[in-house]
Amino acid sequence: MARRLLDRNRDRELRRQNRLLDRLELEFRSRIAREIFNATREMIDVFRRTGEVPPDAAHVERLTEIYQSMAIASMVTFGSRIVEQGKSLGHRLETKDFAQTMTLLALRYISNETIRQRITSVSETTRNRIVSAVRRGYEEGEAVPTIADRILDQARQVSIIRAVTIARTETHSAANYGSQAAAKETGLPLSKEWISAEDSRTRATHDRANGQIVPMDSAFRVGGARLMFPGDPDGPPDETINCRCAVGYIVDD
Repeated sequence: MARRLLDRNRDRELRRQNRLLDRLELEFRSRIAREIFNATREMIDVFRRTGEVPPDAAHVERLTEIYQSMAIASMVTFGSRIVEQGKSLGHRLETKDFAQTMTLLALRYISNETIRQRITSVSETTRNRIVSAVRRGYEEGEAVPTIADRILDQARQVSIIRAVTIARTETHSAANYGSQAAAKETGLPLSKEWISAEDSRTRATHDRANGQIVPMDSAFRVGGARLMFPGDPDGPPDETINCRCAVGYIVDD
């Protein structure tokens, strides 16, 4: 039987990882929702005064801060499990500067061009939704105050819906990135395994990837994509957004 770095029961490991992700998602989705709503309100205030909806650079900056906090929390949460399990197997692992190491890793992760583009995309989507709603309002002959009020009436619910998807996707991605980095730091000879959430919501491509084992530095083949881990930010959106799969590690004897 393969020796697993985490739980020997794959289904139980999946449930444990998803419980951790649920807590991380809950922690950050309210912050994301508030940021999207506040940015919408700021842009609407400008629209009321000028009739224009300008880009909001401050929105990108605030989102970047949230993404950074998400990455640090996710990597510390998932990376610490790897380190503690490695220690339980009798390996001497340096943990004194673990939080600092994970913080530096998170900063490097956030500086990745793909992540920066995703942050910018969130901001652009906030503005584009407003621009589209303004255009529809003008086409229907509505006045600026009416358009502005209608957008704000819908903004809070829209912000919550978007925040749920963003928080789940981004904590999942950062958590698995940190998990893989921590696994490599153990110095153990490891392979990694794709563990799918086998239920009615699981993508067919992810279901087929279930149980796939590859070397640590190799990518999983998921549909037509090559993913280093579930939620890999460099992967296509249709294989990463709202993914609930997990990654496990097998000690190569």
